[in-house]
Amino acid sequence: MITYRTDIKEDEWEKVVDLYDETNMCIGLGRMREINKIRRAFKKSHAVALAWDNDVVVGAGRMISDGECYGWIHDIAVLDSYRKQGIGRKVMEMLIEGNESLLIGLTSSFEAVDFYSKIGFNKHKTAMAKYPGRSDYLYYDDEPTQ
Repeated sequence: MITYRTDIKEDEWEKVVDLYDETNMCIGLGRMREINKIRRAFKKSHAVALAWDNDVVVGAGRMISDGECYGWIHDIAVLDSYRKQGIGRKVMEMLIEGNESLLIGLTSSFEAVDFYSKIGFNKHKTAMAKYPGRSDYLYYDDEPTQ
């Protein structure tokens, strides 16, 4: 049975990192086993949500926000073997609950675009991003446009 929580105990951070390692999310910090960076990022977040199957984190995400105007959802991940069970939807609902008046944004992995569309997100016409390195998710001036 999947349980959901909004807190992370000190002895559970390794399990959070395991999720991001296996899913290669959280800008690669999971694969690099950057437990301290992930811990600090989550602790500074406006909202967090985790899905647990016994002692395994099977899904998670977080929102950063000013709490007044804007919220930005990051690091949504669900283990492959747990997808299509409503876990990602529940994590998103937990992050959005109480924040419905905010303009909420996110960037999606290519494979999750349909998921976000189904839960009410729309493509933004003018979104811009600056990543710390090159990314398949960005268009660059030195590349032909598609």
